Amino acid sequence: MDQKIAPLADALTAIEKRPVIGFGAPGHNQGAVIPGGMKALLGKRVFEADVLTPKGLDDRTEGKLALQRAHEIAAEAWNADFCRFVTGGSTQSLHTAMAAVARPGDTILIAASAHKAERTYALATGLDAVIVPVQIDEGWDIEHGVEPRALSAVLAAHPTAKAFIVVSPTYYGVTSDIAALATVCHDHGIPLIVDAAWGGAFAFCEGLPDDPLTKGADLAVYSAHKTMGALAQGSVIVAKGELIDRQRLWMAYELFETTSPSVPILATLDATRRDHALNGEQMWTSVIARANMVRRKIAGIAPLRVFGHDHLPPAADLDVTKVLIDVSALGVSGYAIDDWLYKYHRISMGLSDARHILAVLSLGTTKSDLRKLVHGLQDLVKQLASDPSILPTIAPTPGVGTLSVDMAMPGHAAFYGPAEMIAYEGAAGRIAAEMIAPAPPGVPRLVPGQRITAAHVAWLVANRDAGAFVMDPVDPTESTIRVVQG
Repeated sequence: MDQKIAPLADALTAIEKRPVIGFGAPGHNQGAVIPGGMKALLGKRVFEADVLTPKGLDDRTEGKLALQRAHEIAAEAWNADFCRFVTGGSTQSLHTAMAAVARPGDTILIAASAHKAERTYALATGLDAVIVPVQIDEGWDIEHGVEPRALSAVLAAHPTAKAFIVVSPTYYGVTSDIAALATVCHDHGIPLIVDAAWGGAFAFCEGLPDDPLTKGADLAVYSAHKTMGALAQGSVIVAKGELIDRQRLWMAYELFETTSPSVPILATLDATRRDHALNGEQMWTSVIARANMVRRKIAGIAPLRVFGHDHLPPAADLDVTKVLIDVSALGVSGYAIDDWLYKYHRISMGLSDARHILAVLSLGTTKSDLRKLVHGLQDLVKQLASDPSILPTIAPTPGVGTLSVDMAMPGHAAFYGPAEMIAYEGAAGRIAAEMIAPAPPGVPRLVPGQRITAAHVAWLVANRDAGAFVMDPVDPTESTIRVVQG
């Protein structure tokens, strides 16, 4: 197929040149009316591009097959048998993938480092989500991938599992041994699903880790908006081989995708695929060079540490465009540093936690951005040396490896059953009835049905007090937590 064309972008260009006189949605009618202040803020062309796929981008029956051709070309670009563009982010893509392989009541295996998206779907649909432990790097206090032997052990205990979902790369850029995990899954006759939200570009540049489909994964999900240039919420589902029922995957896609998908998002997914298929090697080689440069410069700012290849577990690889910085030697939290950089240098980090900050480099990251980051970190270290009181000190916080994942009751029973609110500090021994997922990275530290231990309480209180942001807790003050009544 011709990777030089972009059917959706081309169709959008055509309709902007020759607008349709519409008597349906969207009601702004290609910008004939624009909400107050939005023309000056966004421009009229955003509204001109906001059409529907049928009776807009295409004819009433989508007879030009613009979207269908875009999917087929993208499947070839990612060396897949099946592809769909998704406008609800990789959360929607993961829900689609899970619906394609498991029905309510089935068992599905999920890596402990999985995003809340996987856990929310299991919770809402009554899946039995069995957690596969991940490697814990105690020296850096971060989670890595899943070891094949750990997966084998869980599969031996749960032989009826329908699939395994692993996050690779992690938020920190560390991959799992996908080939070995795929072998374990395939020996048990189940598919390997890879949440590769941060790895969509891997297929297009030799300097990046291997794309999961090339290592035996059966389905992968990419967030093309995260680093590749598509608009926010732009995601891609790809599948390969026979272990995924593609007819069921197609039906699951139709089940979750809106009947009015955002054409601007779809068009940018199409154009992003074209750019990567034609020039991905060149584009990402430049990003990698900038990443290696900024890594060297930050590593030279004592006492900061930068995570690198020397810190990887066996059989793992590293996406060097994810620059993880350990700030613990400064005696202040990553949360506080993130806020300080934003306040004084207008720098927003990709992630911060009790002892780290993370810089995610993308196609849009400029040399100027990196110079400002290095300058900001140099200024931070200098300011702290002259006046340590500019930021609050932090006591050592419990490691992520102290957190258990034991369930005391089915998640849906805890979520839908009687509940009460109690203080964080008094929650040890109770059963969680809400999800607690500090973000980013959005990994749940408690889910409904999980037994809350003293270690959970210590970790949550310490991180809350240090400045963690929890996604949509029932109590926005993070003083109390919803637990099963009784």
